[in-house]
Amino acid sequence: MPSRTHCAFLLLCALTNPFLVLAQRDIPEAAQLSVKIFSAHTVRSLSITPLGSGNRMRACPHCPELPMPSTSGWTVVSGGPLSAGAANSNEIELIGAFRLESGDSVASAAGTWSITRQAPGFRVLLKLPTERYVVAAVSGEAAPDEPLESLKAMAIVARTFALQPSRHSAEGFDLCDSTHCQALRLGNTRAEVERAVRDTAGETLWFGKRRATVFATQHCGGATEDAANIWPAVREPYLAAHPDPYCLRRSAARWQADLTDAQVTAILRSQHWILPAPIDSIRIVAKTPTGRAHLLEFSGHGHSVRISGTSFRFAVGRTLSWNLLRSDSYTVAHNNGVFHFDGNGYGHGVGLCQAGSFEMAVEGRSSQDILKFYFPGTHVGITADDSGWLQTSSDGWSLATVGSPQPWLQAGNSAWLQARSLFPPKEQTHPILRVAPSVELFRQLSDQPGWILASTRGNEIVVQPLALVEAHGGLSTLLLHEFLHVLIEQEATPRTPLWLREGLVEALASHNPPVHPRASPATLPSIESALAHPTTQLQSEHAHAAAGILVQQLIDQHGMATIRGWLATGVPPGISLSLN
Repeated sequence: MPSRTHCAFLLLCALTNPFLVLAQRDIPEAAQLSVKIFSAHTVRSLSITPLGSGNRMRACPHCPELPMPSTSGWTVVSGGPLSAGAANSNEIELIGAFRLESGDSVASAAGTWSITRQAPGFRVLLKLPTERYVVAAVSGEAAPDEPLESLKAMAIVARTFALQPSRHSAEGFDLCDSTHCQALRLGNTRAEVERAVRDTAGETLWFGKRRATVFATQHCGGATEDAANIWPAVREPYLAAHPDPYCLRRSAARWQADLTDAQVTAILRSQHWILPAPIDSIRIVAKTPTGRAHLLEFSGHGHSVRISGTSFRFAVGRTLSWNLLRSDSYTVAHNNGVFHFDGNGYGHGVGLCQAGSFEMAVEGRSSQDILKFYFPGTHVGITADDSGWLQTSSDGWSLATVGSPQPWLQAGNSAWLQARSLFPPKEQTHPILRVAPSVELFRQLSDQPGWILASTRGNEIVVQPLALVEAHGGLSTLLLHEFLHVLIEQEATPRTPLWLREGLVEALASHNPPVHPRASPATLPSIESALAHPTTQLQSEHAHAAAGILVQQLIDQHGMATIRGWLATGVPPGISLSLN
């Protein structure tokens, strides 16, 4: 089945349409995020491979475009030219889909890539839409068999975290791709992750009128931690410590780690801490109410110094490995020159416990239940004043809106009935209509420009906000068009030409024969190209009208049953078509 169609209901571009400008002001989130890729290591060389066609390259954000290398890919190394066409440039910008490899690390994504010389190697930034970032974050953090409701909770937390004040603004980007922010997995993702992000699109956690401060941890070990014990400046009532029985039903999360005297001394010296040497004792002198090491005392040769447990864990992680001291919940003993740590839990323990969230979902709890348990007193919404997506079932179709569904239900029921009468389905299908609350969220959900009014992918329809729909043709006309797309796409195949699919909708939905547009594309290849990759609203309008004329001719000549059969088999060679 073709992946996506978009209808001929088109908008004026945002700069000339007051409705678009108004809608864009209501967006509570950034349209795109800038992320440092390969942030956990120094990038000394990069292998760059374009994916697909239409990719572009330039030496700086406002520089003229450079020719892409003629080979399938190229490599840049520290001190060498970034590209053949920009040998003296300290930066190149790649626009499109690319695969980048640095050592054993690989990142594949579509967006705007910025590669800058930064001693001793390169800095790689990727600017991508917020919702695509959330997909990558959930893919990077979730278990391979994570249940849907847990994935939804993770998506909301990941999105909320990403839209908090930037951790890296002073460095020129928003987030990094390591566990310092959120671990990312770019590239192909599970269908369940895509669905979880789509079902929660734009939703974040709110505390009153402000967006909540959120964190997530892999396994809290049976009790979440008070955020102030990890980050003294973070004092939120919804981030207080509380028991968590769910994660322990998932697993005990026990771990052990051994550090030699020499390793401990090297770790402490790497942080420039002035401590006795050698260290012959590490003692936990203060614990948090949940039993985590809050203050450690390092002793040797009759001297001692105290350091916070979290600071020591971070130092071990940065110096040796994050998989040694997995949490601050442990006991420590010293034998034969080795410090032995026996602990439980993974991570800092604050906020959403991923193991507990998984177990709650397995036990039938919803994403809302999960978030209320881990962030009590917060609520989910796209803005502070709504309750997020509202799901409504109607007569053979479903509706997802932010706010009242009533304006859509009556028009939708009538349009769905009419669509089935014009194109009776051979198999049962259930359309899902999602009404974007803002133009920007429509763009991110549909991957379409703002002058497209609606987009259909499979059985899911995404439409612009109600005010825009009413200002450009009304609900009934638009919904009939999109429901016809759902029915036609159900029978189409990847080899069905776009002009036939789009033209059939135009012909069926029109009360009058399609009118020949001025300056319409004159050939089938030009119509197909304009439908698939329109560069302007006017070009798309003409292409849709031309497709409608051609398909109406075919219906008049061969009958509707024959044309319908061509959706599956393709148009036979030798069929006469003319726009004259």
